[in-house]
Amino acid sequence: MGDKTAPGSSLRLEWVYGYRGHQCRSNLYYTASKEIVYFVAGVGVVYNTKEQSQKFFLGHDDDIISLALHPERSMVATGQIGKEPYICVWDTYNVQTVSILKDGHQNGVAALSFDPEGMRLASVGLDNHGTINVWDWRKGKILATTRGHTDRIFDIQFNPYKENSIVTCGVKHIKFWTLCGNSLTAKKGVFGKVGELQTILCLAFAQDDITYSGTLNGDIYVWKANNLQRSIQGAHSGSIYTINASDDGYSTGGKDGYVRLWDCDFKSITKIDLTDSNEGYQGVYQFLFPNKQDNC
Repeated sequence: MGDKTAPGSSLRLEWVYGYRGHQCRSNLYYTASKEIVYFVAGVGVVYNTKEQSQKFFLGHDDDIISLALHPERSMVATGQIGKEPYICVWDTYNVQTVSILKDGHQNGVAALSFDPEGMRLASVGLDNHGTINVWDWRKGKILATTRGHTDRIFDIQFNPYKENSIVTCGVKHIKFWTLCGNSLTAKKGVFGKVGELQTILCLAFAQDDITYSGTLNGDIYVWKANNLQRSIQGAHSGSIYTINASDDGYSTGGKDGYVRLWDCDFKSITKIDLTDSNEGYQGVYQFLFPNKQDNC
């Protein structure tokens, strides 16, 4: 009989392969230090493309399914699945926990969003009511809570141009929320005759109470307050999974494998077929912005 005692050594995580894109959206970001933050299984990953190195956040005990970047771009919030899921706010520089938010959700944390000042964090649960919580994340305290929707919610975002305004969207619905004290009140999106009632996957904003939303069929719906104002048809051939806003306009990513760039009025500038590109980020960036220095 050999020695049955455990060996006197331990395993160390060296490299994480892959990326969790399945059933997750808007979960890949550049940090202030030009690193990329994302997650795989239960691990938060901070990837330095120049040094080809990774740092790992190991504060979760189940799979991570949601991520939000703090406005200062050095911290992130990640949410997990499980019977008693929790949210971790952590620093991407040293991959250390800053705050843990517990006892707010059941089954999982489907989506997260910091407010423009970075003081509050909104979260959506995977329970039957799609519970929405707004947290003072530094104190770990829930400021407001309400039932979001009986159908799955895919995205939640603070409107950066309208104080105390939150928008949620998901399976065949969109809602426009007002936060007042510890109360959240909603107005349903009115589709009218402008566009069909369909599933909405992602959100972005403009001034004058305009909300852009990406739809399941590849159209972009443009909302004025809670009324559907117009539809940008055929923006993608298939579902639009993400919209990103910048000072120069917007970018969208779709199931068709294209990244499309739009100006501030959502007029098309160009598109890149990532399914046919072997140049990586730098090649795509130089194609899109040939006269612009890479300062991101």
